[in-house]
Amino acid sequence: MTDGSAARRELLAHVREMLRAVRLFKNDLPAQHPAVPFGTVSVLSMIDVMAAEPPAGCHGKELAARCSLDPSTISRTVATLVRSGLVQRTADPADGRASVLSLTPLGRQTLSDVTAWADDRLADALKEWRPDELAAFTALLRRFSTDLMSRYDQPLEAAR
Repeated sequence: MTDGSAARRELLAHVREMLRAVRLFKNDLPAQHPAVPFGTVSVLSMIDVMAAEPPAGCHGKELAARCSLDPSTISRTVATLVRSGLVQRTADPADGRASVLSLTPLGRQTLSDVTAWADDRLADALKEWRPDELAAFTALLRRFSTDLMSRYDQPLEAAR
């Protein structure tokens, strides 16, 4: 039995290809949706997820942790989203010194539009896939992500 190093090297090569494909996918977004500042969709989506969670919604520090980004990066990204009218800051009712982030109606509609655009793009790219192939790939990709993120003390649920 081999130690699996050749298979891991092949996997790494395919992960690089996948990351390139994801970059191409993401780079096409601004042309299709100019209202979304480049590189902010995942943060916009995470704000929406976290704002719905109790007890007090989405705070910048927790947003940075859930996105696995530096707090200064999140701060700049949130400022861009606020200037774009997609996100609003309100005083935290439990701690007036803190802000709670949430999507504006424009932010919610924009996220919905971007999600529909991404779904259409994926549907086109995966039109030759059978449902069982898509389900198997999804399950394996989730397992891969969970196992990889566990090495960094970042559970997948927290990173969504």
